[in-house]
Amino acid sequence: MKTLLVSLLIFATSLLGYSQNLYKTDADISVGAKQTDNYLKPLDGLKVAVVGNHTSMVDSVHVVDFLLNNGVEVVKVFAPEHGFRGKADAGEKVDSEIDSKTGLPIVSLYGSHKKPTAEDLSGVDLVIFDIQDVGARFYTYISTMTYVMEACAENEKKMMVFDRPNPNGFYVDGTNART
Repeated sequence: MKTLLVSLLIFATSLLGYSQNLYKTDADISVGAKQTDNYLKPLDGLKVAVVGNHTSMVDSVHVVDFLLNNGVEVVKVFAPEHGFRGKADAGEKVDSEIDSKTGLPIVSLYGSHKKPTAEDLSGVDLVIFDIQDVGARFYTYISTMTYVMEACAENEKKMMVFDRPNPNGFYVDGTNART
């Protein structure tokens, strides 16, 4: 029994070491928001809405500020749970408001208003979704993305997703977890 326990401990430790070495540095990862050659030119002349929060960063600059600084016409922000700037606690009401930094209207997509309406998407040509998720079923970001995708399809709006890898992608847990 002791030998089995030691073997399992060594195996588990080796898996942990492997998973932590998948990406040796941040330089090995290029999130969608940093791949400006792929999206800045196609956004030229479009009215853009951003679904974002405090994780929507290009280096140390929020993606909305980055887009505005690069001449993209951002006209609206959609805010998920925790709000656009990430200041609301889990489950806390997120109100629609005006962003104090940019003056842009923020439409809450948390609470009873989970899906953008035709009115919300009026005057928008393309919606960018840029939120870091962690692959947990109880997080609301993936359902927010689903609602936004549905609304864009129903209202014939284009959508662009800035991909961000799951920072916990190596970790599998739960009663039905398989490795």
